[in-house]
Amino acid sequence: MRPERVLCAPDVLQRFAALYAKSADDALTRRLRFEGIALESAILAPGSIVFEGSVDEERMGDW
Repeated sequence: MRPERVLCAPDVLQRFAALYAKSADDALTRRLRFEGIALESAILAPGSIVFEGSVDEERMGDW
């Protein structure tokens, strides 16, 4: 299942913007989109990414 939203540490969002956005400064807007999924800056440890959304319990398996 696709995530509904992705929270990124500011450094991750800046690297994403440098690769995929029109300008690396687009990371300063705090919100970008990738294939319709919102990528947002959040207060997280450097390099961290959090995926939010529903979980398909049948595909998840036993953890």
